[in-house]
Amino acid sequence: MIDKNKVQTTMQRTSIKRRAVLAWDTQETRERNTTKYYRRPSGAPYNTNRWHKLAKAFIEDHPLCEECKRKGIIRAAECVDHIDPWPICKDYFFDRRNLQALCNNCNNLKGQRDKLKIQEWKRTHKEE
Repeated sequence: MIDKNKVQTTMQRTSIKRRAVLAWDTQETRERNTTKYYRRPSGAPYNTNRWHKLAKAFIEDHPLCEECKRKGIIRAAECVDHIDPWPICKDYFFDRRNLQALCNNCNNLKGQRDKLKIQEWKRTHKEE
């Protein structure tokens, strides 16, 4: 059996910029040590067959980015976004009235705005 501490100590002494990926490393450690961006997996409702079917059908029905369309730009939609972000919309996660089609750029910008909205929502709903 390989001694984990001995391997790590040996590797620390060498002048390797990136540590080798080891079999017992967690996925997060592997990603961090290979200097790649690591995004944690989305919540459970996003990993369901029901969500994938709904998102695919929604994109087919709404092929243009809603945010870009409001600005007068025509750009293809690449993802489906919740108008009220998860976890706020737990009760109506699959409701099509809460969905919008966005391009990746608009989705990233909206995601940044949603972080503040989610933090405020969590603060006000903590006692429930």
